[in-house]
Amino acid sequence: MVDVKYVLGILGQIIFYYACSISITFFNKWSFSSFHFPLVVSFFHMTIVSHVIWLYRTATKGVSGKDEITWNLFFRRVCPTAIAAAVDIGLSNWSFMYITVSMYTMCKSTTIIFILISAIIFKLEKPKILSAVVIALIAFGLFLFTYKSTSFHLWGFILVMAASAVGGLRWVLAQILLQRDSLGLTSTLEFVYYVEPVMAVSILPLALAIEGSDMALSPDFILADRHESLYVLFVVAVGASLALFLTFSEYLLLSNTSSITVSICGIIKEILILGLASTVGKDRLSPINMIGLVVCLSGISLHVYLKYKSNKFKDTKSSSSSSHNTNSKKNTESYELSTFAVANDIERQGLLDSEDSTGSYSNEQVTGRK
Repeated sequence: MVDVKYVLGILGQIIFYYACSISITFFNKWSFSSFHFPLVVSFFHMTIVSHVIWLYRTATKGVSGKDEITWNLFFRRVCPTAIAAAVDIGLSNWSFMYITVSMYTMCKSTTIIFILISAIIFKLEKPKILSAVVIALIAFGLFLFTYKSTSFHLWGFILVMAASAVGGLRWVLAQILLQRDSLGLTSTLEFVYYVEPVMAVSILPLALAIEGSDMALSPDFILADRHESLYVLFVVAVGASLALFLTFSEYLLLSNTSSITVSICGIIKEILILGLASTVGKDRLSPINMIGLVVCLSGISLHVYLKYKSNKFKDTKSSSSSSHNTNSKKNTESYELSTFAVANDIERQGLLDSEDSTGSYSNEQVTGRK
């Protein structure tokens, strides 16, 4: 018998996730189109989120009894993951100054390609023909989507594709970090607690080097009165809040369903974003661009289906041996995080992104700063 209360609860969580993810995507596009310092803003997003997570962890530590990780683990595992996340989010936000929401969404979908490549390099995945098919479908779909696109901007395209490439490495490093109980970072909140501050510190030099002088000489700062300054702070705070809510919504949904469910929701979310971008945002898509969209989403859907079949096989196999069950389940959940991160990265753009994102932090969570 269907539990109506449970179903309604899941639908509510999905709507909450969609609201947060779609809102931050269009909010970032709007804010970075008028406020041309995306790296500096990303730094403040990460800093604000870091303090919120710190306050929460400090308040709950007495109950949870969490221990601090070792410095060796911090520098060898946490820092590389955080630096990759910071670069991913920073470049993603920077690209919003040059490309449309539609272009951004499609290009970020290619993160799956780089996750597969990185997973093969780190020997987390074995090369497979179907994986090559997934890569080919997504790549070809992206080619058609950008073919003679009136909204194509070379520098913006380079930025977002670079972000996707670094994002692939980011999620694989997060997977390696999260899949081991001995490292003590299997909790999404713990992961964000350690990674987010390093992300902020990592992006600060890049922000100052690229935007520091322009920001210091900008009339928006030199001639800004109190009201204008408060307005800028308000916009930054709203972006950071959306990033935090997105992380929470992803964690909440993943903890009550599965990463496959979240991945499917991510695909539907991308379709909604593209639909809104073509209506509200007035992005123009030609018939060839639309065919590219369908081909690209087909590749992503095939990837989600293959992971579902793989995880189902692992669950069946692990059930035959209780001693093997715990480890098998852990590895399955860990890779699911990467899958989740793929379909979403849009977003956070400021946070680790989701439980999947790393376990995105749970799964992906580590945000972004979409």
